[in-house]
Amino acid sequence: MRIFIISVLIIVNFILESTIFQYTRIFGIKPDFTIILITSYAIMRGSGYGAFIGLASGFLQDTFFGYTIGINAFSYMITGYLIGISRENVFKDSYIPSIVFNLGAVFIYQHLFFLITYFTKIDISYTHAFLNIILPQSIYNAILGPFAYRLILKLDEKRFMDNKIYLFRW
Repeated sequence: MRIFIISVLIIVNFILESTIFQYTRIFGIKPDFTIILITSYAIMRGSGYGAFIGLASGFLQDTFFGYTIGINAFSYMITGYLIGISRENVFKDSYIPSIVFNLGAVFIYQHLFFLITYFTKIDISYTHAFLNIILPQSIYNAILGPFAYRLILKLDEKRFMDNKIYLFRW
């Protein structure tokens, strides 16, 4: 049941992020709720869940909006995996890890995305990207991340989230 609920969360997040969340921009920057979802599950469940949710979310975005399939999928997957690896010594009921990991996740994702686009000959100024996208978005995600993390944590603790059928053993 957990995998089904996570799949629904990925699809709902995709729909909301491509419609309603476009209107949550502050100074032209919108929070990346996909990163918040990936980070939350990577903190709670580990690198396998983080990588899977990142790959699925990124592939969905690449399929509908990407110029090149795989850029978002790869960047989100690596971000989820790295956040999941570093979760071992983290107190999961605190807001602080969510703030720190969301801040770091945006940095990881955006730098991977920038690096891949650089090698595909898409011309983006790093200074402009850092000052106008990476830094503001990481702060925005760090502020909103703990609230979403708390909701996702409460959902994940529900009884119906038990894995009666094990699709993945992570």
